[in-house]
Amino acid sequence: MKKLLAKVLCLSFAVAAFAGNAQVAEAKVYNYDITEENFPAADYADRYADVKAAFGEDKSALYNHYKYFGVEEGRIVKITKDVLSSQANADSAIGASKIFAIDVLATIVNDDMTDGEKVKAVESWMQSNITYGTTADNSCYHITGPMASKPTVEEGYAETFELFMDALGIEAITTKDLKANKVNVDGKWYDINIPAGVLY
Repeated sequence: MKKLLAKVLCLSFAVAAFAGNAQVAEAKVYNYDITEENFPAADYADRYADVKAAFGEDKSALYNHYKYFGVEEGRIVKITKDVLSSQANADSAIGASKIFAIDVLATIVNDDMTDGEKVKAVESWMQSNITYGTTADNSCYHITGPMASKPTVEEGYAETFELFMDALGIEAITTKDLKANKVNVDGKWYDINIPAGVLY
């Protein structure tokens, strides 16, 4: 009886863990088609010492680990221009805006900053350079608005913040209503809602 109860408890915890991971995945605005060709192997190896110790700089081995184990383990990689340019929607307005955002990001942060400092720098830039408001073409609901210096509503702020974090290799998600974010800095999650003034 005790063994049966233990098995039931273990199964319950596993289901709960899976449900938790699924919830996080559903909260990502952007999901990327990362292939071996566009995979940022050096970033992945440098980010995870255990992976680098096991596979060194072998790009194929690093990619296979990410694809078959890393994603399920919640490991992330920095989203680069190469990744964005290879996406199916790269030629769309949203695709072009995401690629342009990488150039904008280079003017906001530098490699000497900590993750926390990078988050603060992005928040500061968005507060200073994005105007709250709507547009007739609905670009205000997406990253296309702020990247074209157009007014933006909550959804546009959240989408833009998530892309910036993805490009920095900082784990971030968008809330289910698509109007705010959560960012993971040094293992702790923080609520972010830039137009409401909720900052890291």
